[in-house]
Parts: sequence; structure tokens; C-alpha cells
Amino acid sequence: MAYDSRYPLSGVRRATTAPQEALIARATRVFRADPRVLAVYLVGSFAVGNSDAWSDVDLQCVVRDDDVDDVAATWRGIVEAIAPTVSIQAFPFATGGACITVEWLHFDIVFHGASSVDGGRIEGMAPLVDKAGVLPTAPVPRPSRRREPFFPRPAVEHFLYMLGNMVSVIGRNEVVPASNGVIMARDLDLVRLLLAEQGWESTREHAAGNPFPFTKRLRPYLTEEQHALLASLPPLAAAIDSVIDGYVALARAFLPRGRQLARRTGAEWPAAYEAASVGYFERSLGVSLGL
Repeated sequence: MAYDSRYPLSGVRRATTAPQEALIARATRVFRADPRVLAVYLVGSFAVGNSDAWSDVDLQCVVRDDDVDDVAATWRGIVEAIAPTVSIQAFPFATGGACITVEWLHFDIVFHGASSVDGGRIEGMAPLVDKAGVLPTAPVPRPSRRREPFFPRPAVEHFLYMLGNMVSVIGRNEVVPASNGVIMARDLDLVRLLLAEQGWESTREHAAGNPFPFTKRLRPYLTEEQHALLASLPPLAAAIDSVIDGYVALARAFLPRGRQLARRTGAEWPAAYEAASVGYFERSLGVSLGL
């Protein structure tokens, strides 16, 4: 991969998946030796074959029902047996957590009681350990989440709100919240619109309830033209003119594409809301969007 940077990026250029593969191998040995553990499988990028040198390792563990409480009390010891850590953030609704090793490898681990797991219904997985025949014998692909292009109405309505609401932030000379608003409108609204053009709700494997449409991986889900559009947006500084430049560029990109996608999908475009937001923006700031 070519990088446009004045920094050497020495470690980035040398990076491979070898550390994650070694961690998976160590975890497999630890789990095979633990009589409480019946089965272990991978989910995420290492399970479905699109991992790279910066991918997390996602481990799902099936334990004997009689040992659920014991594992809940001692799972951090299992983590340390896999790799010494500098941080373990427990998950609030499951036994397990997000773990960071001393070499800054990120792995997630979750423990399930055997009675709560139906191995035949697991998708996007690759088995590592199976002492009791509870898992499929081969990797199971993840079903495609891509669908036909659709109209992302919440993103459109949020963008029109942000376009009008940012006038008050600029009016109060709050340049830091205003600059944050540019980023929010880009990531929550324009990116979501671009993804919807391609039939993606989100780049996340589990998007339900999460307001952000992407995390660390976006390029594979966008066309070259879409990515070039995002890259062409003006640099952002904590200054009024920079904020206005940012919103002008976003509006000129977002609104024509949003109208076009509405026509393409047969959705109703909120023309009155657009007229109110654009009119308020233009007369308040003395700027023409040229739309």
C-alpha cells in the first residue's frame, strides 16, 4: 500500500498479521487445556477472511453450564494466560471484555454457557476448538448485508437540522462545537448517504443501535468517486471561516446527491425542510450555496 506521508511509518510498513496469528495459536492452546471450555470460535475479520495487520481478534468461548459462574469470576486469568495485558475493559452485558496486550494487540473475548449457544445458527465464524461437537466443522461465511440502494431519511433529516442549527453555534462564536459539527455532519450524514447509494446500512458487522456508520474501515464500501469526494472536502480548523467553508462544501455535496437518491429509490424528498434550512443558512451567514 502506498502512503502519502512525511513520516517514516516504519512499523506500519512492516506490519503483518503474524502477531494476531500467534495470539490465536496461544489462545487455542490455553482453551484446549481448560476443562471448563467446550468450544471456541473466531468471529470478525479473522473468521471471514478479510483481516489485515490492524484487525482485532474476536474470540467466542462456550463453557460448561456448571462452570459459568466460575468462569465469570476468573475469566481475567484466562486472558492473562493468553497474553499479558495493559488494559481489560469488561463488557457490561456479557462475561468477557476488550483486551489490550503489552504489544498493543487488541482482542475481544466473550464466554457463553453451552445451553445458550446453537452452533448451527452461528454465522461469520471459524472454529478453533470443539471438544463436544457443538460447532460446525468448517468456517461459516457471513451473509452479505448489502442490499439495493435506499434512501437514508434519518441522515437527510439530520443533515438539514445541522445545516440550520450550526447558525446558532456560529452566532455564539463557539468555534470548537461548530467545527465538531462539521465532522458530525460528514460522518453521520454524508458518509451514511454514500453508503446508502451502494446499499450499505453501515460498515459495521453489528450496526443496530449504533449511530456511527463506520469505524476503522471505509474504503472497501465506497467507490473511488465517493472516496475522492470525501477526500476533497476542505481542511478543518477551529475558526468561523473554516467551519462555514466546511458546511458549504458538505451541502453542495450532500443535497444534490440526496435528491438524486430520492428520485432513484422513489422516496419523497423533504423539499420544505431543505428550503427552510438552506434559506436560514444563506441569509444568516451571507453565503450562497449555489443550489
